[in-house]
Amino acid sequence: MLSKEETMKNAKAFAAEGFLCSEAVLLALSKTIGVENNIIPRIATGFGGGIGRHGEICGALSGAIMGLGLHFGRDHPSETAEDQSPYDYSHVIVNHFITRFGYIRCKDILGLDISCEEGVNQYRQDKLWETKCRDIIKIAAGLAYDVLEANNTD
Repeated sequence: MLSKEETMKNAKAFAAEGFLCSEAVLLALSKTIGVENNIIPRIATGFGGGIGRHGEICGALSGAIMGLGLHFGRDHPSETAEDQSPYDYSHVIVNHFITRFGYIRCKDILGLDISCEEGVNQYRQDKLWETKCRDIIKIAAGLAYDVLEANNTD
């Protein structure tokens, strides 16, 4: 498993390459845990910008949840351990994210509505991708790494 610093650096680098928030975090986490699949990052694309630039759940958080699912997720309904819900990793990362940012919705974190043209224009004018989102991507990858590390049974 890669280090937390490498994971965070990779997430930010993927974003700098042009991957969406959700894609960048998922790519970084998949690299960290050594999961390769041709559907990564494609599966995360629609989650960028708060699900299709709708401003709902932050794409970086969505990518983190998907990345954790690569490690903790189930292949069959019967795989849930008696002492662990299949939702546990999502619950934990959402709580960490709320503690860090106060919200999980993209429009609340950014302080503007990117689902409308005016909001997108303001987002671009303020260069929020460069000045805010890339840091959120990096932090989301780090928070997910903490969940991985805290639950590492290897």
